[in-house]
Amino acid sequence: MIVINNPIHVNTLFLTWQSNKDRHQRYLVGEIKRQNDKHEFSYLTQTQDYASALEQGFLGYPAFPLNKGTFSNDVMATFMKRLPPRSRRDFKKYLTNHNLPETFDGSDFDLITHTGVQLPSDGFDLIPNLEEATIPFDYLMELAGTRYYLTYEEVSNLDINSVVELKTEDSNEYDNQAITVLIDNKILGYINKLLCPTVRKLMDRNIECKIAKKSGTQDRPLIYVMLRVR
Repeated sequence: MIVINNPIHVNTLFLTWQSNKDRHQRYLVGEIKRQNDKHEFSYLTQTQDYASALEQGFLGYPAFPLNKGTFSNDVMATFMKRLPPRSRRDFKKYLTNHNLPETFDGSDFDLITHTGVQLPSDGFDLIPNLEEATIPFDYLMELAGTRYYLTYEEVSNLDINSVVELKTEDSNEYDNQAITVLIDNKILGYINKLLCPTVRKLMDRNIECKIAKKSGTQDRPLIYVMLRVR
């Protein structure tokens, strides 16, 4: 197993949302800001993503009503309810499922930075603002769109630890910031579009990207890659 050796430290996590009606599009709708031991949550009401999410039926995160300004009470506690408590006997397994070491003792904010908060019941997740990440760092990323390029059997036959290539697609008709992920010139999927602008900048540095995990179903095979930035 490829383990995260250099955890990410950022002060901003972005809340993303995906409609149950359209699982092809994920919208950036809010952010959590860490300031010392305090955390604030607010919606990104001035962005096109937020407006588009509202058109798709976005009603806000259940604990934080829309049009109420900035929230500062129990922000981290609210999102941590989506994760298993550290006191659970199988918590170490939860860590290893996210390629974290069993000895991981980072803050709750750092934990969510690496695990996200996805649940099968809704379309919410949290991703870090990689612009703020102190280098070196390791980050595990789920590729987007794998099911359009590979079958579940093909994904199963991929070798963990295989080096993959990141390739920019300036002429992509949907997103001119797109980054495709390939192995032996075969497309495996794409980097999450919300991370692409920052990953493009990081590609000028000494980076390594490898297949770290495979999962999913026959209908939706998943590949996770580990980005190591030095």
